[in-house]
Amino acid sequence: MKSKRTAMASVIAGACLTGALAMTGATPASAAPAAPADWRDCPANSVCVWDHSNYTGAFLAGGVNVSNVGPTLNDRTTSLWNRSGSRICFYQHSNYGGEVLASVAPGESRPNIGSHANDRISSWGTC
Repeated sequence: MKSKRTAMASVIAGACLTGALAMTGATPASAAPAAPADWRDCPANSVCVWDHSNYTGAFLAGGVNVSNVGPTLNDRTTSLWNRSGSRICFYQHSNYGGEVLASVAPGESRPNIGSHANDRISSWGTC
């Protein structure tokens, strides 16, 4: 009877040790957070905006006409890059409404759009 208990204790101890080793050896690595978007993320032939200066932070790439930048970047744009072949006007309101806050030539970029337009853009389109 004593040998059965000893054998059972050994089995239980072995199972616990195996479980502990499996848990420590098989813990999944946590995924590294994605790097913030920067100027390298802006595709050719698009217009890109970022919520921080120097092309960093939350980012949106779109065509030459974007009637609403959406909730992530509405009234949050600080830097932009016009990689399209058209002059682009950036508007205060969605659907190209309100004041034209900036007009940017093809290929032009601005690491900081300045206090007049900063955090006020809601749409853009060709002009």
